[in-house]
Amino acid sequence: MISIAERLDGVEDLPSMPLTLQRVLAEMDNSVGDAKSLEKIIEEDLVLAAKILRVANSPYYGVAGHVTKVSHSIVVLGFEEVKNLVIGLALTQSFSQDISESGLSAKDLWMHSVAVARASRAFAEHVPGLDREELFTAGLMHDMGRFILCLYFQDHLPEIRRIQDENQVPFFKAEEIYGLSHAEAGAYLAKKWELSDWLVNVIRYHHHPASAGAESVAASVVFLADQLCQKLEIGWTSSHMPEKLMVPKTLNMDAATVKKVAKEMAEEKSKLEASWSAAIG
Repeated sequence: MISIAERLDGVEDLPSMPLTLQRVLAEMDNSVGDAKSLEKIIEEDLVLAAKILRVANSPYYGVAGHVTKVSHSIVVLGFEEVKNLVIGLALTQSFSQDISESGLSAKDLWMHSVAVARASRAFAEHVPGLDREELFTAGLMHDMGRFILCLYFQDHLPEIRRIQDENQVPFFKAEEIYGLSHAEAGAYLAKKWELSDWLVNVIRYHHHPASAGAESVAASVVFLADQLCQKLEIGWTSSHMPEKLMVPKTLNMDAATVKKVAKEMAEEKSKLEASWSAAIG
């Protein structure tokens, strides 16, 4: 069987990493980011700046129409929120093509990714040794391989759906049975973009965290966050998901903590959908 990597090796027009995303990730890696450096990055991308201002002026934040500068948006939304918006919106630029013929909605896929990012960050706060912002980024990127399948392997999706329905399994499991995994596709692209080995492995193993080696704890966080957001039906959801959340033992997380994060996410659902939808469009 031809591997997903071998299939993607033959694709000439795979998305390249957006310059804005490169700059923000480099800023995170090389120094303690500050509002001024982030403001400069945003102001040099006019489309991104307009989207950030649209979010800052959304009714949720109570200052509709009054935020006209990027610097003010950072004050209104907060540095971390704006930084995360920049990462998410820069990613959407890489996958801006219409994928409606695949039967999936780009907006729903992004809303799911945003929700998983938020839930991953929330769970990471309760796991020693994890960087909550790194987990946010991993959550945002965990399903970018799904866009790859929609863009380049559209003709294969009906058969994957048939396998899903016939076997009554989640979509990711049907992909694996068929031999075309979005997790492998996402890891391939992350490696092509020269992202860290840590991030590549978390993306690759977010459905099988026990196989992630040194990254098993981080992958377990994304795995749990993914399940929770499916349960809460934020953005895209798969049919035939397990009824109960599976909490990996490696997290050593009690039921009370899981319920606490679930409650926070349920309460935040409308905010997520309002603020990020304004940006994603």
